[in-house]
Amino acid sequence: MLPRLPLQMLSEHPVAPRRRGLWKGRKRHTSDSHYHNHRPAKRHRSEDTSEYSDDGYYLVEFTPEPSPGCDMDSDDDHCAVEESPPEDWEDLKTSFARAAEQYENDNAAESIQLLRGVLRLCHRFLLLYQDPSLLYAEPRAKTPEPAAAVLVPMSPRTRKKCKCKESPTAFHSILGTTLFLFGNIVSQDASLVLPDEPATPVTYWLAAVDVFEMGENLPSRTSGRGCEAPEDWRMNVVWGRVLLCIADAALTQQQHPPTKTISPERKWPSPSASVFAAIQMRRPPASRRISLTTAVPHELLLLAMDLFTRAIFLMPHAAPEGASCPSKPAIPYSRAAELFTIAVETLALAERLPAAAERIRWAAWADNILGQIPAQAQTAVVARARGRCWLVYGTAHVEDLEAMGEADGWDAEVYNSEDAEDAREGLERAIGYFERDDIRMGEEEDTELRAFLAEALVTLANLTREQDKREDLYRRAQLLGCVALDEMED
Repeated sequence: MLPRLPLQMLSEHPVAPRRRGLWKGRKRHTSDSHYHNHRPAKRHRSEDTSEYSDDGYYLVEFTPEPSPGCDMDSDDDHCAVEESPPEDWEDLKTSFARAAEQYENDNAAESIQLLRGVLRLCHRFLLLYQDPSLLYAEPRAKTPEPAAAVLVPMSPRTRKKCKCKESPTAFHSILGTTLFLFGNIVSQDASLVLPDEPATPVTYWLAAVDVFEMGENLPSRTSGRGCEAPEDWRMNVVWGRVLLCIADAALTQQQHPPTKTISPERKWPSPSASVFAAIQMRRPPASRRISLTTAVPHELLLLAMDLFTRAIFLMPHAAPEGASCPSKPAIPYSRAAELFTIAVETLALAERLPAAAERIRWAAWADNILGQIPAQAQTAVVARARGRCWLVYGTAHVEDLEAMGEADGWDAEVYNSEDAEDAREGLERAIGYFERDDIRMGEEEDTELRAFLAEALVTLANLTREQDKREDLYRRAQLLGCVALDEMED
């Protein structure tokens, strides 16, 4: 039996009889205040409502009459979407595809011009829409006309499977990736920027983080309405890479403080004049922005690791047929390439960390990511990267041993310590990966490999107590031609 409204309310207001419950009387030209006289009725489930399997309360919600020009469930952005043709979104994806292709081809001058065009289109969307995903979101079904009261069960129900062609964060993925690529180009050649553009790459990277946070806090993702859209794993990968760039810049500033402090946070003129001001306008108010002066590289690595882990979990093992990728539509998908990029960029930052314990942790994590690459993709390049991981791991352990040996002397206790065992294990694994890497790619790459292998051999020899084994390791290092035997003995 459907819930009824109190009889007193009907007697106090003598109006034409209306059908009760979910039924709505004939439409009369009355004001909206008529509906405000009825309060929502809340009641327990009774025997008459046994057709519902959920226990708990039910709320009776009254919805006002829709305005003539807009749908009942729409807001200002919903009404404004009809004024913008869907071709604008397709043009944005096409423009970004061309820019990303030029960037992958190392054409900095051409790609930065195309990226500017992408930023102009994104700037326009930011000014028009608080939630740009309305441009490409699936239209929601309109509420039936006779629905004046709706029963809403308080207990959770199974949500519909997402069938959206585009992720709700597709726009923010494009804008954030564009800022990331723009910042990378500026870090390599700052002369390509225009006079009214920021000349520091950190400005673009910090803005990219703001854009990604905007995408995470979209109303369509936080309201609980609609389908359960999965995370955009590509956006998480780029987000994590941006954090690595910021951590690297913060580490450089800590190791080499600039003579003149330049704040990457500029005062922008107005949202209509600058895309950075428009991003500030749309930035979530509760977000805590990263500052280059107070950023801790290890903490940023932890945030990046969380994003990478979530992305790898959702990352497909093979390229799905007919799948569209708005962030990188022109680049063929390769899981091995994505994993390799994540690991190598993490390793490059781990090598520069000041604390040995942090270098050990992140070098081991990078090797774990490289270990997830399929066996058929474990090429010589991957073997060299894994060798670098274990070289960093082993040499970081040696630092603690050197301090112990200089303080107490290089006795048996130092050679037999746990740190010494871990260091020898890491160096032996590094040598194994370097020797597996059969380099035939040119003299420059061969020189780099020889330097890595010689460092691992010499460091391992210094941790070896047996005279014969130690001399053999020294001779192997000398044959590489990177160091002289007298330098090893010193």
